[in-house]
Amino acid sequence: MKTLAVLSRKGGTGKTTLALHLAVAAQSAGLSTLVVDLDRQQSSVEWRRQRRDGALIVEALRPGALFTRQQDAGRDGVDLLIVDTGPSLEADVEQAIRCADLCAIVARPNFFDIKAVADTAALAQSFHRDVVFVLNQAPSRRNGHENPAVGEAVLALRGLGGVVAPIGLRSRVAYQQSVSLGLTAQEHEPEGAAASEIAALWRWIDARLSAERAPAPHTPTFVALGAERAARPY
Repeated sequence: MKTLAVLSRKGGTGKTTLALHLAVAAQSAGLSTLVVDLDRQQSSVEWRRQRRDGALIVEALRPGALFTRQQDAGRDGVDLLIVDTGPSLEADVEQAIRCADLCAIVARPNFFDIKAVADTAALAQSFHRDVVFVLNQAPSRRNGHENPAVGEAVLALRGLGGVVAPIGLRSRVAYQQSVSLGLTAQEHEPEGAAASEIAALWRWIDARLSAERAPAPHTPTFVALGAERAARPY
């Protein structure tokens, strides 16, 4: 079993939305997937209550219980455990990092988000965990040109010592619309750009989890998938 911890010290980055989208993508790929919600707001659990499909299990977990639940899940045949954490550096977040095979740190391309993730990255690296940064809510290109904030964010995140995922997520209404219905973008709009982005990001994360920190094949610095499903460099 592999464990993916989705982390962000700052609220509003889309951490829970990303965790749930990746969970549905993993389950659709045939992996038995469990999401545990360590956030006191329990947004993942609330999303699960809106959901009609009962195949994906989402559980609220009290602080300090993650290691035991992880061991039980492994014995039960779960393939992937995704840990949705709260926006803090409290003991439950540290435990999530300790239990993780891969730490995905979510940030939007702005100064405040980049500053906020630095401590999280340092903590994960102090436990020698594999760290990747996922840029979320990136602005769309205009007239074929990328917003300078995106490139600046990639450089700043690289400076924190982690790998920036080569697939980033644009700011799209489909993400918010789908979660309000207990769905994900790939379920709500399977032919849409958001669904393509999540599919590509999941493939990359799955490969990194499977490789156990082996060097990944060369990829562009940061790419997005449009509705035409063609990779384009940011």
